[in-house]
Amino acid sequence: MMPKQQYFLTLSENNPRVIAAREAEERLFAHYGLEPKAHYVQLNDAGVRVRVSEIGSGQPILIVPGNNGDAFPLIPLMAELQGMRILALNRPGGGLSDGMDHRKVDFRSFAVETLASVLDAFGLKDIPMIAHSIGGQWSLWLALDRPEYVSKLVLLGVPGNLLSTSPPLALRLTTIPVLNQFVYDLVMPSSPEDALRGLAFMGHGEETLGQLSNAMKECFYYFQKLPNAKVSSLSLMRKVNRLRGSRPEIRLDTAALQRVQQPTMFLWGSNDPFGSIAVGRGIADLLPDARFHGVEGGGHLPWLDAPVACGQWARAFILGDG
Repeated sequence: MMPKQQYFLTLSENNPRVIAAREAEERLFAHYGLEPKAHYVQLNDAGVRVRVSEIGSGQPILIVPGNNGDAFPLIPLMAELQGMRILALNRPGGGLSDGMDHRKVDFRSFAVETLASVLDAFGLKDIPMIAHSIGGQWSLWLALDRPEYVSKLVLLGVPGNLLSTSPPLALRLTTIPVLNQFVYDLVMPSSPEDALRGLAFMGHGEETLGQLSNAMKECFYYFQKLPNAKVSSLSLMRKVNRLRGSRPEIRLDTAALQRVQQPTMFLWGSNDPFGSIAVGRGIADLLPDARFHGVEGGGHLPWLDAPVACGQWARAFILGDG
């Protein structure tokens, strides 16, 4: 294991960009009437610190975000999960957790140990998990490698790096050195007002984008401006993807999916650019115990298009009623 300073990037709580992101997130939680408690968990093996937001009480669940690791986009879904004790992880690289260069770690081992360490910190095992995009891949790895931690899986959007699914070309371009810097800077929003452009690229329509709050726009803007966001994001893309798609050593294949024993629910947007509904149904059919719901008109973050429906499906599935 390399010394921490070579691949982990600690955020200063007094940095103005950190303060702006934290305050934007506080406004977003308040918009949905949620009162989170922030925890910081030190990962012993790696020496990295991750942030976990705890909301509510009842059935404990772990939420694992996708994208760069920020949990804030999932706040509209959290508001629909009444009667649950939500632990929303901000993966390393996002959400005011330490930043990192993903290329410097064994990605699968790091993912599994991160999730297991967080659950150990809260004294939890055998609990449901809700995960998005590459967070879904992390959760599937945990279910396979440390099954005692996972009772059920709710996978939102196309989970990262499954079979024939693939990120859009623009994301694959971020795997090319030098060009990736240009692409990243090109899509970086100049103000909160245009911070949702990336969601349109992810398959979300004008109706959904028009309904999102100013606090959500501010979060997308300020979290992308964090000091470690660029390194974390681009290194993640290069770690898991290449120009032709997911790296073979990262991809979950048919044999792996057939070994997932935990009951699993897929909530898959019909406009998700990572993979079609037909592809999603085919993937769900490989798992021994899976349910599939297509979200009509939904993008890669389908709960933004249908928060109530996604919340009802997830809640019923977790509590054993669906």
